[in-house]
Amino acid sequence: MSYQDQGLIFAGNIYMAKIVDGAATEYAGPINVPRLELTPPQPEEITRISSERDTFGQALDSVNLPGAAPRIAMDFDSLPSDLLADALAGTVEVFDAGVQTATGEALTLINGMWLKFPHSYIDVAAIVVTETVGSTVLVLGEDYQVESATGLIRALNDTAAVSVTIDYDTLAAKGNRVLGATEISKKRQIIMDGVNLVTGKPVTLTVFAATFSATQAMDLMSREFVTGTLEGTMITPEGKTSPYAIEFVD
Repeated sequence: MSYQDQGLIFAGNIYMAKIVDGAATEYAGPINVPRLELTPPQPEEITRISSERDTFGQALDSVNLPGAAPRIAMDFDSLPSDLLADALAGTVEVFDAGVQTATGEALTLINGMWLKFPHSYIDVAAIVVTETVGSTVLVLGEDYQVESATGLIRALNDTAAVSVTIDYDTLAAKGNRVLGATEISKKRQIIMDGVNLVTGKPVTLTVFAATFSATQAMDLMSREFVTGTLEGTMITPEGKTSPYAIEFVD
């Protein structure tokens, strides 16, 4: 191995897998990662100071012992539900809501204020809102407004702010649900399939195991792309001699 001076600017496809029972599962990616920061282990320096006459106060011996473990930090703005859950210290579950029918739900509408249906994903085309007294059927868009996905309803005028019964159907809906703040510690493996832009030659990085936690607040209403952050400790798993490895192809 000979010395060759070169600079480093990496571009790479990042892939991340959950580690279950010590083994990496399927990988998500490629993930857009603006920051992938590796911090070396922080040593604890032990020094023997001279008390002898001619060298008083000077270091006679010094040794660095293992201190803080190596750290990794990554920012990512690829945020499908699984990665969003990671950034929010959460977990993901699948939901599959079938069509349901509700009859005679009783509410007292309020002008300008929202009330919640017992269900979400309301079929607005099938809703019937009837005054409890007098049996007058209110008109959608004139007397009341409905937000379908969240299942909210409000009166649009004082006349419609009365006790009503509501008949409606829900829409079928399925997808993923992120349950925030349900998993603090996340063990992951990371692979980078990259290139050194200076030389044009391939570079790979493998972080064999890292225990991550979400460490940054996430502004879901930001006017910039929302970014998740994970930070944690890199671990040397059984069968490896280092927590990570970088390979440069000649």
